[in-house]
Formats: sequence, structure tokens, C-alpha cells
Amino acid sequence: MSVVLNATIRVMVVDDSASTRGMLRQALALEGSFDVIGEAGTGAEAIKRAHELVPDVILMDVRMPDLDGVKAARAIMADIPSTKIVALTWSDDPATVRDMLTAGAIGYVVKGGTIEELYTAIRRAATGEAELDQRVLPGAVEDLRRLLETERSRREQVERLARSRAEFVQVLSHELRTPLTVISGTLRMLQSDGQAEETGQLLETALRRAHELEFLVEGLELVASGPSDEGIAFPHQAVQLATERLSSSPDRNEVIDVAWPGVSHKYLCRVAFELLSNAFRHGKRPVEVASSLEDELATLTVTDASGWAPANDDFGAFVQEDMTATRTKGGFGLGLFLVSRLCEASDGSLSIESVDGKSVAQARFRIRS
Repeated sequence: MSVVLNATIRVMVVDDSASTRGMLRQALALEGSFDVIGEAGTGAEAIKRAHELVPDVILMDVRMPDLDGVKAARAIMADIPSTKIVALTWSDDPATVRDMLTAGAIGYVVKGGTIEELYTAIRRAATGEAELDQRVLPGAVEDLRRLLETERSRREQVERLARSRAEFVQVLSHELRTPLTVISGTLRMLQSDGQAEETGQLLETALRRAHELEFLVEGLELVASGPSDEGIAFPHQAVQLATERLSSSPDRNEVIDVAWPGVSHKYLCRVAFELLSNAFRHGKRPVEVASSLEDELATLTVTDASGWAPANDDFGAFVQEDMTATRTKGGFGLGLFLVSRLCEASDGSLSIESVDGKSVAQARFRIRS
């Protein structure tokens, strides 16, 4: 609801002092463009009366019994955003000003000022314009400066932590690659020399696990590489590569052969592999895979008949106990973590739900043309 200029402004007065409410009512009556339609003496009463009257502007005292003006303003703005609130109080403390403004007040007037200042604040509020008393403005600006400085420091700290995490993963990946390369080479050499059947099987198992670890390191490096919105992903090709690596195919493939611009193809290939691997190794057939592209959001969906869903969508790196406890086959437990982080780096998300007895995993990516 907006107020037409020069129309009567419907005002509600909230103050814990009956005499103050009376003086405000008389003062506003002197100005013909204001109509005091109600009043309240507590924050709780202000909320109730605001719902009943839906005033254009509320003059709200800050310090009141039962419920203060900050909480009352927040509750009113949540339910009746069309009503404008002007704080009217003795306090010019910057923290009080900030609390009222963050609660939704559009104006702040210190008691003891001129009647014209009050009129101006109400008129400006009714038309959606902010008004701060000149006596609180310097403190409010300084408070805002401190908040911005704190936010800047916090953002820099988050960025430093992100860089440190990426550097840690890169160093870890690099340090893992060297011994894994040596181990794999040694195992292949021993395998080529010819061993007894039992020893040969042991070497084959060890070599397979070494390859799995190398592939895991590649996934960690992808996550550490940071957000990516460059390139073009091809879902049909990504699923095909995943099934070849897994030596297993879905029972139903409805992946549309349409390119996804602005999505990393490496990301999508890894996501397709991990979701299909999760379904093949831990789920139940039939396994189905599909893709969709709608409203700049591309989705890869993998469904199996297990009906499993995580307790929440946190997908922490080592929070797969529920899955390994309920499914008979083991795994590294990092696949869903990698998928969730690669989706997030693409401005998307991962969700896994149990729908009609099926486990439905959806990896979403934001399309950028």
C-alpha cells in the first residue's frame, strides 16, 4: 500500500506513557494531513493494533515494557510490510538506532526536536523515504562505517581461509601423486614378471586400489581449482565416459544430447561418474539416468531402486556412515562430497531424496550463455 501525496496519512502512536501519547495526538491534530487512528502502550499491543488498523505510519517508542519497540517493529514489518515505522525515542545511541533500522524502521526521530521535524519524518516515511534525525546521523554513519569495516575484514578472512584450503588440497594432492605413481609403477612391474595365482590376485587388487586413489586425488584437485563458469559441458558424452570407466550401463538412459554452456565439462564428467558409481555400487537396479535444461538450470538425475536418502544434504567429506551401514558394499565415502562441491562451484547444488521407494540424486548446474 502506498500513500498518495497530499492524501491524509493514517498514523498510529505507540508509547508506554499515556501523557506522551496524548501530546503526540494533539500535535498531529494540528496538521490537517494526519489522522491518528489508534494508539498502543506496549510492543505486544502495538502488534495487535497494527494488524487491526493497518496504519500508513507507526510512531514507535523504543523502550517499552512487555515487548520493546525493536521486536515489535520486526514483527510488524514481517506481517505488514506496507506499514512504515518511524522510531520516536529519547535515545540517540548508535546501537539503538542500528537496532531499529535493522528491524525495519524507515525513520528515526529523537524526542525534544521541533514539531516540524516530526511532521517531515512522518511525511517522508509515508512516501517510502528514509529520515534520520540530524542528532543521530553522525553516530549512525560512524556505526555504519564500523560495520562495513568489520564486514570487509570478515570477507578478507574468509578469502584467506578459502585460499589456504585450496593450497592445502593442492599440496596434499601433489604429495599423494608422487608415492601413488611409484606404487602403481612397482605393482605393474611385479605383475608383468609373472606371479603365482594368489599373488597375482593380490597385486591386481592393490593396483586397482591405487588407481582408485589416483582418481580420488584428481577429484580433490578439481574441487581445489575453484569455481568455474567457462567451457561447454556435454551431458551425453559425460555419461558415456562414466559408464565406460565403470564398465556398467544404466538400465535406462534419457540424457538429452544438448550442450550446457558455461559448465565445466570436467566437472560434469566427474559428477556423472560419482553419481552412477554410487548407484551401481551401493544402490539397487534398475538404475536410470536423465538430464534436463530449464530456466538456465541444467540437471543430471540418477535414480536407483534402493530408496536411500541421507539424513541431511550436508554431504561432508567423511559423513557417509549411514550409507555404509545400510548398504553391503563399501567405498571411499568421498564421492558425494566431491559432487556437492563441484555443483556449488557451478552455482548449483546436489540433492538426494527418497521418492516412492527410489533414491533420486539430482546434480544442478547454472547455465551461463
